[in-house]
Amino acid sequence: MTDTVLISVRLPQPIAEAAKAAAEAQKTSRSNLVRIALEHFLDGVAGASELDRRRQFSLEYLFLALDLIIQRQYADVHGELLAEAEARMEALCGAA
Repeated sequence: MTDTVLISVRLPQPIAEAAKAAAEAQKTSRSNLVRIALEHFLDGVAGASELDRRRQFSLEYLFLALDLIIQRQYADVHGELLAEAEARMEALCGAA
């Protein structure tokens, strides 16, 4: 078993409440939720793996190819699709 270290962290109330709700939804402890979140953050700081870079490239290529096809073959709806995507991003993330 891996040795663990206790680290106390102070969080703003809204973040603490969101963490509690997320932990309950995932059926895990807040401690485990924070551990997982920190692992994901540290992975991102360390840089993406080769597999992550390949996936990102593939997604970008797919999005660009689809956008080009829509621009050329369905130019009449291209602006409408972009506006809808923008609206959905704003609703999902709070800002685009």
